[in-house]
Amino acid sequence: MKKIITTTIAAGLVASSAMAVDVTFDLASAYVFRGVTLSDKASFQPGIEASGFGLPEEYGGVTFGAWGAYDLDDSYTGAQSSTFQETDWYVSYSFPTFVEGLDLSVGYCEYAYGAGSSDEELSFGAGYSLAGVALAATYYQGVGGAISTSAYVELGAGYDIEVTEDLAISLGARMGYAAPDGGDSGFSDYDLSVGTGYPLGDVWSVSASLAYIGQIDDDVLGDADKTTGTLGYDVSFLGMIGLAASF
Repeated sequence: MKKIITTTIAAGLVASSAMAVDVTFDLASAYVFRGVTLSDKASFQPGIEASGFGLPEEYGGVTFGAWGAYDLDDSYTGAQSSTFQETDWYVSYSFPTFVEGLDLSVGYCEYAYGAGSSDEELSFGAGYSLAGVALAATYYQGVGGAISTSAYVELGAGYDIEVTEDLAISLGARMGYAAPDGGDSGFSDYDLSVGTGYPLGDVWSVSASLAYIGQIDDDVLGDADKTTGTLGYDVSFLGMIGLAASF
């Protein structure tokens, strides 16, 4: 359940003939996925992503990646200190550009949990850049595990403000519509974020972000119950600092 809060909603993936590898090391104040608090304690979230593979731009782009959430302290949700709560394995394909400014992609992700269970999900995304604003819509369909009949739709927008040649402030907004296999369907959560990044050279960069997470309908996204460990909406502010390298 990766990359829930982003400081910028990308308009799409740009296909590249050259292979690129990105490595990220993020420290988050909690782990929140689609409005649901999975751990209310600090979480170390490393990731690696490879793209390009020599595929010509006219054939689109392929990306493979892995991401994890490593708990740094015990949480009422059941997340235990010094363990990987979750590891995700994913692949995506970005289509060649058919319409200027429009990017389309499909993807698959397996969410593997520390308890030994896993979920599988397909995604279909579209991005469009309009007057400097990156707009995005993604449909997620569960195909395996506990979410095999669940769906989720995510709408987002992002805008970058250039401060200097190397420094920009990213503003983001995201809203989700949940259609679980049990319970009510409807708009469930949203978040508003601000972030920034700064290069430390040609390879390394640092970043920081802060997001407010809101609950839209408590019949769709219920409150967490700390006495029973029931998952739900709990953490409303999420901070993150990160270190990244691109090769």
